[in-house]
Amino acid sequence: MPTPADVIERIFTTRNPETGSAPPVQIAWAVFEHGTAYLSAPTDALGADATVEEVAEAARAALRELGPAHAGSASGDFRVNRLSGWYPDEPVWFIGFDSPALATVLIEELETDLAAGLAGRALRDRDHASMRLVAVRNFRGETA
Repeated sequence: MPTPADVIERIFTTRNPETGSAPPVQIAWAVFEHGTAYLSAPTDALGADATVEEVAEAARAALRELGPAHAGSASGDFRVNRLSGWYPDEPVWFIGFDSPALATVLIEELETDLAAGLAGRALRDRDHASMRLVAVRNFRGETA
């Protein structure tokens, strides 16, 4: 089974198997211990020359800003996508939230999108509480 960091790396460094589209040329990411991922193109605040540490801080800031997950609020809303094109034989889900920069990768066999969304939201809430990163990559491909 892949880890959430493996999933993010694969999605953002290889062509989409369903569409053939290439990943963005410049993208940075950070993955928290429970699978929440921060994704960013270069911005005025996080330039293409950002260090791994600056990407890590931007990830923590984005997760703090979205806040803890509260059912019935914007922070609790989610969108679910099963990554069956990327992982046809494994139960890999990509759960998006009210922040375009944050999503949670969930690797678990579940019956419905709702179950995956609720599980992903719970994991994102755990990441918000801990703020522990397990992988960070800057725009130049440097990792920590």
